[in-house]
Amino acid sequence: MITCDTLVYKVFDIYQFKITASGMIFSLYFLISTIISEVYGYRLAVRSIWIMVFCQSIYVVLLYLCATTQTDIYPLSIHYYALYYDFWRVMVGTWTSVPVSYFINSFIISKMKVYFEGKWFLIRYLLASMITQAVLLLTSYPISLSGKYSFYQLFNVIATTWSYKVLISIILIPIALWLVVVVKRIEKTDHYDWNESYNPIKSFNIRK
Repeated sequence: MITCDTLVYKVFDIYQFKITASGMIFSLYFLISTIISEVYGYRLAVRSIWIMVFCQSIYVVLLYLCATTQTDIYPLSIHYYALYYDFWRVMVGTWTSVPVSYFINSFIISKMKVYFEGKWFLIRYLLASMITQAVLLLTSYPISLSGKYSFYQLFNVIATTWSYKVLISIILIPIALWLVVVVKRIEKTDHYDWNESYNPIKSFNIRK
């Protein structure tokens, strides 16, 4: 996710469709988060999300401070400033969109696993992917990319990136299915969130 933060401003033009570099690699991280929720349960998945947000926040704050301090001493400093002077938008986006979207993903995977009694992982994975990707893009891109693109361009970026992410999720299905089986076998666990509290604030509480 730190890689996604760094590449959030890099956009590829592919046949007039705009795709962010961060959007191209996000699906891999989403897959890992989904596997954590599937194998270890909601509580451990949420803990990893909080740790991820904490690490992202440190990274974004330090990069922003370094890029905006003494910007005119060396030529490279000017380039750093030009690229990251409003990186605080990414920080705000991280604090809002990442927890919300990942919490939703873990919630969907957890609830549907209990409902389907551990079956139909393919459907659960795709449904969670479609919803989570939409929530993430609709909450993060308007914050981090506003002012850099027109409304039409921003809509183009969001719609194209969402479609691309869902397509990548479909392509990654064989890997997802294989990893879930392998990790469950290695860890010798397949957690079900019976009577689980879905309050993300309580994720670090010890179960009684």
